Amino acid sequence: MGIHHVSCRVTASGVDDTRSITDSLEWLAGDDAEIIVDKSTSYHGSKVYLMYFKLTKNKTVKQFINRLNEVDTSLISQTLSEKIDENNTLHLRFCLDSLIGGQLLIINSTQKSVKCNIKIEVYPGMTAEGEINKILFPA
Repeated sequence: MGIHHVSCRVTASGVDDTRSITDSLEWLAGDDAEIIVDKSTSYHGSKVYLMYFKLTKNKTVKQFINRLNEVDTSLISQTLSEKIDENNTLHLRFCLDSLIGGQLLIINSTQKSVKCNIKIEVYPGMTAEGEINKILFPA
């Protein structure tokens, strides 16, 4: 697999249902992932939660990619070059409300989202775009 790791994170306020967000992240991450929840306070004193996970094992990365392949990836394919940075990382956003409902929906806006980074393995003579195309859009 041509992926180093996958990491996803979401920020929730004190009024959000953190249990349902954590459950949806567990569903997205797969079997063996550990969801980390950091509790903090904002500048004004309200509760803020940062929830995230990082997948590094091939098994869990493959589960994540398989789940991603079940979605309409047309938004990714249309804007792939814009979503890959100079460090060969693919940046995606999933709709948080849809994820809580058990569906993956890739979004391109500023609504509440789960931010995911997919670090792509690229060696000399390869391109990040070409590698992610092989993984997400197999022929």
